[in-house]
Amino acid sequence: MYVYRIMLLLVFIGYLLSPMLMSGWASPDSAWYRPFVIWGGLIALSLWLEQKRALDER
Repeated sequence: MYVYRIMLLLVFIGYLLSPMLMSGWASPDSAWYRPFVIWGGLIALSLWLEQKRALDER
């Protein structure tokens, strides 16, 4: 299975920044939809990368 280098880098950065992200999500003055926007962005990024990979393999 081929793993994108950029996805591996994003996962590594996510682990490094996860304490900061979790404190931002847990703050009471943040918008309720912030975690959903972040997760939606990650899902959209992974779909875009998968579609790009599928087009390259044709």
